[in-house]
Amino acid sequence: MTAASSTAQRHEIEVFLTLAEELHFGRTGERLGISQGRVSQTVQRLERRFGLLLFQRTSRRVAITPAGARFR
Repeated sequence: MTAASSTAQRHEIEVFLTLAEELHFGRTGERLGISQGRVSQTVQRLERRFGLLLFQRTSRRVAITPAGARFR
């Protein structure tokens, strides 16, 4: 594992854990100093990597899935 990939993975985990706490993409982005879109892209990348749905999203709410809770 390269230093760059290790840093990227730490960032992904930080985004995941913050979103699991906030349950809001906008607030997660604000806390981490990144855009809401970047939060969404990061979570999608994690979900693709693990083949799991980590969060259930609707236009009004975000909830952690059982798989996401285990990952947490």
